[in-house]
Amino acid sequence: MSLSNLEEVSVESVLLEEPAASVVPATPADVPTRSYHPYSWSVANRVLDVVDTLTGGRAGMLQRLSSYVVIGGVAAVVNLIVYSIVYHFVPVPGPDAVHLVVAFLCATEISIMANFIPNDYFTFRHVAGARQRSWLQRCLRFQLTCISGSALTALIQFSLVYLVHVWPLFAQASALIIVLFYNFTVHHLFTYRHVKTEKTL
Repeated sequence: MSLSNLEEVSVESVLLEEPAASVVPATPADVPTRSYHPYSWSVANRVLDVVDTLTGGRAGMLQRLSSYVVIGGVAAVVNLIVYSIVYHFVPVPGPDAVHLVVAFLCATEISIMANFIPNDYFTFRHVAGARQRSWLQRCLRFQLTCISGSALTALIQFSLVYLVHVWPLFAQASALIIVLFYNFTVHHLFTYRHVKTEKTL
């Protein structure tokens, strides 16, 4: 076969080939984006995909809120147990108000740590900028947020006990439920806020 025949065959085969555009691989833009961090269970991810579609990309926020509520519920139980033990079984000299304050402070600090450790690892782990600060910095910011929440909890609790005359344990439980959502919002805006410039406490 002559050189000219080879050239003709090559040109003809090129013209008869399928266009390259028909086999273009998927680009990152073609891959659906998710606002949430995927679980290892496909069923849960499909549910979150539906939630993402229905809420306009807010499944990640609802995922974090669900995790925060579950962990916060466990921490609230810890709070109530410690509060009950200190208030009912630990003798504290002075009037009943002092006993309430001591029980409140003990229960608050223990429940804060019971809240921070799992939330730092699970709930806020994948928030943008969550790992820009050290563990100690995150813990201190978490504590600061919870102190403001604790002040609000104390205000609600003592108002219910001394103004409305509600049973102390019920007053504490009511205050914890209200402040749960307050703390979640402030943790999002302050504790784990993304830092664009320098790291600050």
